[in-house]
Amino acid sequence: MFTRTYEPRYGDNKGDGTLKISSLLDMVQDAAIRHSDECGYGFDVLNTLNFAWLVHGIKAHFEKGISPIDAITVTTGVKNMRGLTSERCCELSQNGRVIGKTIANWFLFDTAAEKPCKIPEEILSAYPIWELRDDFFSYKKPKLYEDAELFDSVRVSNKEIDTNLHLNNCKSAELLMDALPFEFSFTDMSILYKKAAYLGDELRLCRKKIENGYYAHLATGDGEICVAATFEE
Repeated sequence: MFTRTYEPRYGDNKGDGTLKISSLLDMVQDAAIRHSDECGYGFDVLNTLNFAWLVHGIKAHFEKGISPIDAITVTTGVKNMRGLTSERCCELSQNGRVIGKTIANWFLFDTAAEKPCKIPEEILSAYPIWELRDDFFSYKKPKLYEDAELFDSVRVSNKEIDTNLHLNNCKSAELLMDALPFEFSFTDMSILYKKAAYLGDELRLCRKKIENGYYAHLATGDGEICVAATFEE
């Protein structure tokens, strides 16, 4: 396991006295990257091996009314790693109280062969397994709604890409949240990543009201969904 504490910044305040969920996702992403670095398989090392981790989906739960002032501690670890895939879990706490949980489903990608690949034994052995008995830590992909209506058009810009020039996972979630009403406060989120988007891509941001909240997706001009999520109270 790996633990790191983060001090919220001024820009992390949503404006209603709570912390932005997108800021929490940034903390989770940063802790995961630092954990991989500590295990000896950060971005630079994976790049030399022609490997990259690609995310399939994320499930998250966050308490309402998280303070934008007090420090957030993120604990992260790998719950399961075998075959092609890995499950990374995170637990977030503030003032000694658990305020959030996430699980992300990843697969290893061979960048030279351009296809998913089996995780090598040396990588498997580098990550200690986090024994978790919480039923939350099991990913379930969201239902897709192709009849979601156009909310806005989005062009992938410099501030939304990462090391391989594709739309960053957290930034894509943030773009989806732009389709939510400001006053809507959700506790549960499930994201499915289907297709990479790259710098300069023009995407359609669509949304649909569902029973307990909202569904949103980013799609290409011909309707192919890149990333989709449900946000529920």
